[in-house]
Amino acid sequence: MVERDFASVISIQDQQVGEVLKALDTFGLTDNTVVFYASDNGAHNEGGHNYMFFESSGPLRGYKRSLHEGGVRSPLLVRWPGVAQGGEVSDQQWGFWDFLTTAADLANVPASSLPPNLDGYSLVPTLKGEKQSQPKYIYHEYCYPLEDHSGWGQALRFDKWKAVRYDFSQTVELYDLSSDIGEKTDVSDKYFDEVQMAVQYMDQAHSPGPVCIPGLADKN
Repeated sequence: MVERDFASVISIQDQQVGEVLKALDTFGLTDNTVVFYASDNGAHNEGGHNYMFFESSGPLRGYKRSLHEGGVRSPLLVRWPGVAQGGEVSDQQWGFWDFLTTAADLANVPASSLPPNLDGYSLVPTLKGEKQSQPKYIYHEYCYPLEDHSGWGQALRFDKWKAVRYDFSQTVELYDLSSDIGEKTDVSDKYFDEVQMAVQYMDQAHSPGPVCIPGLADKN
């Protein structure tokens, strides 16, 4: 029953996306409108739904609220008629914090008009089929992550590596996504330099705040 309802919701969403695209056609806006479609997290596992029923995470480990790829990695679909080639697949790494910079670039808003010290970059060159460098890293941190930990955790994607750490006091897990997309084998004991680089990036990206305080992971 639950899985049937879940499938029907997906079908309804597909229909509603179609209605949006049809409206753009109706009002003559298709050729000058860039459509972005994305999820804000990995597959969910709530309300009695089992994310494994439809294999929603594919080969990825975890689901919504996980620090592993199944929790933070999801596809972005873009339609840009006459520019982005239909059916093309890109491995360019991108996050929601990059949308503002990308949208400003699409609208020809000068960088000088944007707030200073933005984390994001523009994806426009990739959408045009041009080669772009990958961002230095993709960073997430959660209060009370899905895994059997409490308190706080960090996840970092850089180059082919994925690092996960639960609290500053915990050991960093390291996975080679080029050969282990499911994050099954922790290789942190074999790549000391990469672990140290991950720690440096995590410390650089983290901003202390009044909630979910690192150091209290085992006390919540």
